[in-house]
Formats: sequence, structure tokens, C-alpha cells
Amino acid sequence: MLPPGGEGEIKVTLDPKGAKGKIHKRIVVYSNDPEQPQFALTMQGSLLVDMVAQPAMVSLADLPLGKPGSEVFTLHRTEGSTAEIRSVRVEDEESFSVRPVTAEGDAHAAYEVRFRGRPTVGTSSTRVVVETSGDNTPELSIVVRASAAKNLRYAEQIRFFSRDGRPQPYTLRISARDGNAPRVPKLDDPDGLLEIEVLPGDGAVASVRLTPRESEAGTTPDGGWHPLIVHTTDREQPRLELKYRFEPERAKAKR
Repeated sequence: MLPPGGEGEIKVTLDPKGAKGKIHKRIVVYSNDPEQPQFALTMQGSLLVDMVAQPAMVSLADLPLGKPGSEVFTLHRTEGSTAEIRSVRVEDEESFSVRPVTAEGDAHAAYEVRFRGRPTVGTSSTRVVVETSGDNTPELSIVVRASAAKNLRYAEQIRFFSRDGRPQPYTLRISARDGNAPRVPKLDDPDGLLEIEVLPGDGAVASVRLTPRESEAGTTPDGGWHPLIVHTTDREQPRLELKYRFEPERAKAKR
């Protein structure tokens, strides 16, 4: 609380993580002064950096299950810096490795990060830590993320929305990350609520048109889930277990 005519001090700490070069930050201060309830403070400056990584984060996305992957990043010495690279290591040595690829003097060096793969769907993360001789950037950290995914992409949950009291058809599309669309020789609808039509192939996408049976759709007002089994020719995913339900129609707003 400041008395009339009094002074106070506002301490601001800047976290430069992820920043480089010029810094421009705006800070808004709120008070109970009725004439000036808020005012802005501006912070400007330059961040001193000896070395930067490009890209700043390494991402290896959607790798096949159990398959390795790799990506290259480069280290660049900033203008005027004489810093040298002392060491480059990866924290998670069980799943990742890092090795130099090329080097052009001390100002530019390329490194390859390699991920050994994972048998299940998910993401693994680690950091590459670069130690330098620079006073401003003695240590540089590069986040690495690698994700494993199954080959087929599709909607696991299907919702049928109604229009004028009738559930509308839905087109299920199944694509493949490897670019080879699977064939769909068979679908199982245990509850028998759908008319199913496998559409002609379209490049890397297999399509199935699902149409609610009018005589049955009205018997599912609770919106419960129903199973749908899709059989494919994909070696890793020959059977897809999906589920669907009928959404209640929203009441139209009165004008």
C-alpha cells in the first residue's frame, strides 16, 4: 500500500528460456487508483548468447511401432563469440543417442539424434545437453521428443448427429501413414443399427459410409455406445475396434 505522494519498488524477474537476440516484454500493473487503475511497463534489451541450436527443439513424430528414427540439428556460434563446443551428450542414453555428422570449423556443427524406437504407442522425451566455453551460454539444452504411432489413422469414436429428427449418415475414413490405403473386406455391427457400404478406394484413404437404420435409430435415445468392428488388410492392424452412438438433436433457438 502506497501513501499519497509515496514511492514503491516493483521487482521483475525475466526468464529468458527459449529467447534469443532482442527482448521486448510488456508488464501491466493493476491498482485501486480510480484515475489510473492500470499502467504498462516496458522491458527492452538484448540477450547475450554464445551459441544457438537450429531447430531449438528436435521432434521425431509418428514413427512406426518398434522402428527407429533420426533427425539432425545444427549448432551455430553467434557473431562475435569465440565459444567452442566442449561436449554434446544426451540424457536418456537407453532410448536415444547423439553423434556428430559434419563440422565446419568451430562456428557450425551438425549432430544427429537417433531414437531406438518404442514398442507401444506414446511419446519419449529427453534433452541434448551442449557444454560450451562461452561465458554467456556455458550450457545449451535442446528438447527431444519422439512419438510412436500405429500405421492406420481413423476416428475411434463415431457420433451420429440428427437433423429434423433423423440421424445423418457418417463417412468413416481410414488412412495409412505409409501411404498405402488398406482394403476393408468386412465390418461387424453387433447391434445391427447401421447400413454399411464400403466405398471405392480413394488414393491413400479407405472410406465406409455408415447410415443409421431409420427403424432402429429411434430406439437409442440414451446415446449409449455401440461396438463396430472393422476388418482391414493392414498387417499390423487387421482388426479395428470402434464405437458409435446417436447424439440427441439440439433444440432450435427461438427467435
